[in-house]
Amino acid sequence: MRLAKYSHRKLLGLFSRDVVLTLDSIKEALGTTSKATVFRKLKSLGHRASYSHAGKYHTLDTLASYNKYGIWSFNQIYFSQQGSLVDTLEAIINKSQEGYFASELQTLVHVRVFNALTQLVVSGRVLREQIAGEYLYISKVLGTDQLARRKQSIMLCACKEEKVLIPGFGSEVVTDCLQTFLSILDERQKRLYLGLESMKLGHGSDLRLSQLTGINVKTIAKGRRELSSKNITPGRIRKVGSGRSSIKKKLMW
Repeated sequence: MRLAKYSHRKLLGLFSRDVVLTLDSIKEALGTTSKATVFRKLKSLGHRASYSHAGKYHTLDTLASYNKYGIWSFNQIYFSQQGSLVDTLEAIINKSQEGYFASELQTLVHVRVFNALTQLVVSGRVLREQIAGEYLYISKVLGTDQLARRKQSIMLCACKEEKVLIPGFGSEVVTDCLQTFLSILDERQKRLYLGLESMKLGHGSDLRLSQLTGINVKTIAKGRRELSSKNITPGRIRKVGSGRSSIKKKLMW
């Protein structure tokens, strides 16, 4: 028994004209009612089914222009190089630097992601960790590094937001004057002054002042410890014996 042959010329012409087609329009173009025939022909042409609209729409890879996440849209119909929504989310999470929250993923793929993410977690294809009441979705392989980077980003963002809320330093004029004042101090005077301000402001102020002034947080902490110990030698920038060795001492060696 000879199999019927279906010319794909009409189908290619239809894709070129409409870009995105439904299964029914493809059947009509091929002159068949068989799904198996349709998908066999589509496979030979390099087709892609939409991950939105329950996979109702089809296009050709040669017509798509995918973004860096492997996603392309046409008239709010979304396609992915990965194929399904589940595979798309997994690929995006695995390639990320610091994982993604569900809300971020939904913004990227433009469809609801809850069910797909649940499927990925239950099947063990991705992991999730809770941060501030929200789940961060991370890779099985790179998850530890992704989680650490996200926590660091959250901390830095919080510091930037709090920068203008430091009591006494809310004004840009005051901040500019502070930088001018610090520029005329030597390194010991800077760390002692900022150490004193940190003591006045309380917990977490070393980091906040570091963000405000650009001076290393360890330097500010050192100034605070020196003030607390009350062991400060007047007129000296460094303790006796600290700093680089003298040229004479080096020559002796």
